[in-house]
This record gives sequence, C-alpha cells and structure tokens, in this order.
Amino acid sequence: MKKILLSAFLVLMSAAPVRAVETEAPVLFLNGQVRQGEMLFGYVTPGSEITLNGVPVTTRSDGWFVIGIGRNDTGDLTLKATKDGREISRTYSISPRKWRVQHVDGLPQNTVTPTPEEEIRIASDIALAKEARQKEVDMPLPLCFSMPAQGRISSVYGSQRILNGVPKTPHNALDIANKEGTLISAPADGIVLLVHEDMFLSGKTVLIGHGQNVVTSYIHLSKIAVKEGQKIKKGHEIGRIGMTGRATGPHLHWVVSWKDKRVDPLVFLKNSEKFCPVMVKKKTSSASSLPQKKRGKK
Repeated sequence: MKKILLSAFLVLMSAAPVRAVETEAPVLFLNGQVRQGEMLFGYVTPGSEITLNGVPVTTRSDGWFVIGIGRNDTGDLTLKATKDGREISRTYSISPRKWRVQHVDGLPQNTVTPTPEEEIRIASDIALAKEARQKEVDMPLPLCFSMPAQGRISSVYGSQRILNGVPKTPHNALDIANKEGTLISAPADGIVLLVHEDMFLSGKTVLIGHGQNVVTSYIHLSKIAVKEGQKIKKGHEIGRIGMTGRATGPHLHWVVSWKDKRVDPLVFLKNSEKFCPVMVKKKTSSASSLPQKKRGKK
C-alpha cells in the first residue's frame, strides 16, 4: 500500500510544473511614536536597502536602524525597503506635541542681540558644528545609551525660550544642572568629531559621532577630557559640567541629533532602554536624573 501511495505521489510531482521559490518581501517596522522630536528605532530584514522619503537610511548589519523627527516637522514619513527585487512600503503621519515656554532674564545683552562681529563668530561656530555632524563614522550604532551626567533637569527639549524678553530659537536639547566639575561620561561608544575650547554661545564644546548619522553634543563644559578623532567607550570621561559660553549657571546642555534633525534626548533614552541590560535601564531612568517633585508637609 505504501509503495502504491509513493508511486502516485511521484507521478503527481512529475506532472506538476516546476516553479522557482518566491522571495518574500522584507520585514519592516518602527518602535516608538511617530511624533515631533522623536528618535525611532526600526528594524528591516538584514541586507535590505531602505529609504525615508526617498533618501537612503543606513542600517546595522543585523537590520536595526534609527530615524529622527525634528521639533517642527509635519506631514508624512514614507519608509521603503527593498531586498532581492521585493519591496515593502509603510507611511506614517507625524503627530504634533505641545511645548513649554520659558523666560530667561539677566543674560549679557550682547549674547541675546549680538553685534555684527559677534554674529560672524557665531556663524563660524555653527558652520564648524555642522561640518562635524556630517563626518562619516564607520561603526555600528550602539543601541543602548545612558544619561551622560547626574543632576537636575533644568530645561527640557522643545521649550520656547524668551531671553531678556526676546523670543529665540526653541530649545532643542536637554539641560542637566549640577555643580561645576560634575563628571560627564560618554552615553555610548563613539568617535570624537569636534573639540572646541571657546565657542561664543556654547563655550567649551564636544561633539561625538556614534554611527548611522547619530551625533551627541556636550556644551558649556568647564573642562574637556577628550581629543578630536579619539575613539571612546561608553562611560569614558568626556569632560566636566561648567557654565562657559552663554549660561546663567553650571549645567550640561546635551544635544542628540540624527542627520540635521535634533531630537528629544529623554525620549531617545526611553526608546533606547529596550536594548539595555536591566541594571543600565535603572541607571538611565534614575530618579536622581529626573525633576524632583517637592513633597508637602504631612
């Protein structure tokens, strides 16, 4: 009986047309909320080519990648992934966020309304930082980032600052306030892209590239402990908190950017926690690094 069934199976197979095995479309998804100021982690089938609104996106060899959304970005994001001739496309709408307004008075007036000579210097500083952010960093992006310094969060990303009564560019960073000399450590492996001892607005400044167009910036330092071009590991000393440049008190002005998009550092850390060991998660979201609520008397 078994021989008869086997013979029948072979006859059917020989009569059936031979077809090539079809390649499946790549897997593609994003982790996080598609909203203003977000840095999203995404995954695509390894070996795929991926674009965001037609612009290529660099991926790790294991398929993980990031994309950044600016504070004022609106509209849709379209991701397309192609592998072995098969394509998948996903479109997301950017959700808006509400931002805080913060008044800061008592700053030197020339840093609020610079002279023509100072404007030239500021433009030069901006050009240097932009050039540094565009440098290629040949390393896979670390997926687990940590808070670079301990302290009180004195200003959050996205807040609109009114300096000496003059509306200024929205605050696209996280300010961590602590006493001068407080340690600043690398939140992840990277390469030092820029070291500047005296920028007009930001004072002592360091920029670090982490791969896949992710760059972190460290501003108002009192001391710099790294050199340009240096490869550093997570936890390596970058410098110390200070108040050089335009600052009313000692704090770290921490910027996280993807290409030309500055994103919310707190949201980035939250999304990154998914890739961190348990102990690192606890340290990243430590209560000592977040604003403290005052307790009333019982």
